[in-house]
Amino acid sequence: MTAKATIPATQGRRARFVVAVLAQLALAQLAGLLGPPGRALAAADAPDFADNGDSVAVVIGNRSYKQTVPVDYAHNDAEAMRSYLVQRLGYRESNVFVLKDATLNEFNQVFGTERNPQSGRLWRSVREGRSNVFVYYSGHGVPDLASRQPFLLPEDGNPNQGESGYLLETLYRNLDLVKRKIGSERQLVVMVDACFTGETGRKGESLLAVSAPGFAPARPKTESGIVRLVATSGATPANWDEANRLGLLTSRFLMGVSGLADAKEQQGDGDGQVQWPELKRYLRREVEDAARRVSGREQVPEIDDAPIVLKASLPVEAVAKGVAAVRDEAAWRRAEQLGTREAFEAYVGTCGEVCAYRPQAMDRLLAGRRRHAAAIDQENWTKFGTQRQYQAYLDSCTEVCAYRSLAEGYLGGADPNGDPRVKTCDALSAGTDDPDRPKGVAGVKYGRIEAATAIEACRGASAAYPSLRRLAYQLGRAYDRADRSKEAFAAYDRAAKAGSTAAMNNLATLYENGQGVKRSQTEAFRLYSQAGEAGNVVALANAARMLEYGNGIPKSEAQAVALYKRAVEGGDVASISKLVPHYATGAYGFPKDLRQGFGLFRQAAEKGDPVAMATMATLIDNGYGRYFPGVSASDMVMRALKRGEIGAASVSATDTAAQKLKPETIRTVQRAIKQADYYPGAVDGRFNPVFVRALDQYAKANEAE
Repeated sequence: MTAKATIPATQGRRARFVVAVLAQLALAQLAGLLGPPGRALAAADAPDFADNGDSVAVVIGNRSYKQTVPVDYAHNDAEAMRSYLVQRLGYRESNVFVLKDATLNEFNQVFGTERNPQSGRLWRSVREGRSNVFVYYSGHGVPDLASRQPFLLPEDGNPNQGESGYLLETLYRNLDLVKRKIGSERQLVVMVDACFTGETGRKGESLLAVSAPGFAPARPKTESGIVRLVATSGATPANWDEANRLGLLTSRFLMGVSGLADAKEQQGDGDGQVQWPELKRYLRREVEDAARRVSGREQVPEIDDAPIVLKASLPVEAVAKGVAAVRDEAAWRRAEQLGTREAFEAYVGTCGEVCAYRPQAMDRLLAGRRRHAAAIDQENWTKFGTQRQYQAYLDSCTEVCAYRSLAEGYLGGADPNGDPRVKTCDALSAGTDDPDRPKGVAGVKYGRIEAATAIEACRGASAAYPSLRRLAYQLGRAYDRADRSKEAFAAYDRAAKAGSTAAMNNLATLYENGQGVKRSQTEAFRLYSQAGEAGNVVALANAARMLEYGNGIPKSEAQAVALYKRAVEGGDVASISKLVPHYATGAYGFPKDLRQGFGLFRQAAEKGDPVAMATMATLIDNGYGRYFPGVSASDMVMRALKRGEIGAASVSATDTAAQKLKPETIRTVQRAIKQADYYPGAVDGRFNPVFVRALDQYAKANEAE
């Protein structure tokens, strides 16, 4: 097992994420002692629209047509809806059937035919009492001049021949059978971003050979329980949202469910839940207003009432900028209404990627004489700051001196920690477990380093203070994060030669793997040992691993065990799993007392280590509960999660380990996370993607607290 050497201990999240995996894999040596697996719970929570582990969706985006003009943004519509269903509603990727430029044969295959409605893939895929269903279509809708029935136009269909299309009436009739199968407690939603006027959406352009009145879209039976969202009712065309490059109904739907429909500015109640009446009200108002504003035409969507509640979520990528623009507009209006300096400062300070009214806000803040003085101050800083003439800038200051503290910091005194360049490097790349890290500096987990920004900051800081070894180490971390191994090696080497044990460990890893330097197992072992003897317990464990497996050096299990024992005494929880098997066999002078070995995990857990907590949970679930009396696996998992991001990584890692959590334990945790309003998915006893994301969010919230 060599994974640990490839991931330096000081690299934060990337290193700690695998620690739980390592512990679990090592414990697989005890598999023969495990008892039989426990029985899964008999039932899950009552289903609702947020429980979509077994839900099914059909998403169709027909852009290209053989016999008529394209629908420009239909593919974008389909991708955006797929993202919403999977990323926000918790549908499984495999349960979202996406069809682009679907033919009539594909319509029949997925929905069934008029004669055989139960032959469709959708009917076969849904589960009774378990599935919600979402059907989405973006493309041309056309009226059949002969039968006066509207139909959806397949990619190979002729808009002038109704028999070449898929009747909307057939769709609803077949979906009615699907609704009966899933049951009254489940929802079936049909969203059609198309019109049935025969127009293309471009003024004066028609799909039909002759002019025809628009037909109102077909309706399902009133008692069927199918919920419809149709782009337009009556004889009006559907419009596009050019800014978001989506159909107008699709765009506003995705913006609404991101929370805009719940906003108080939109007549919502602002409770974080998008009630269906709120969404309906928002869609009718926004679609009508946008259609009039952009095309000068009416578009009134037709939306059924429904007992559906959606949790407001982050917008999907397709509408993220549109949502940000709406929120920016609302924030500016609030600031204007208040009209105070604090309000305008709050607007400037909180607006993000979209900040359309920043110039107006700054004008309000810098009104009159102060605005003139601020402009002069900005010019002076631009002039003197770029030339590093900081005293000249201070001498130029009048009543406005916005960059005083920065200039004074650059001029700065004997303490380099007061230099803004050093502060910036510390803030962007300090190691969370680097003993050289100054007090008051939180440190940055490896996975969260913004490499380009950190490299720029730390390169300047390290050049200014070459004797400050932590800056070279932090520069190495930034290069490492950017996969620039040669530069990382050079920076780590400078820091290691100055005595940084964290840099020694990372430098050894580069030698061991031949990254940025010629591979040398001997040099890697020397550096691991040197750092370990200086107090770096992870380096000590890395040296032990090389001895255990003979990685380029003579193999010695006895010496490896001795180093693992020292690493455990120093607080390296991952090394405990290396010692526990010896408590089972009595090898290498260990007492033959498995309880004492497992006690090491308990002791580490009591000190707050989330890896130990997650490991205890898997041990309990795999037959070792008698060694941890009074402790439940689910309690240990929740305790680990409350330790923040590392806890979430440790719990998630149990899904890929040799010894896994039982489904009933996972269900208990899912219910707890769901009750805390972080998990909208199915209580299915497995680490589904939505659950893993929820674990991470829940843990990060605890970490922040």
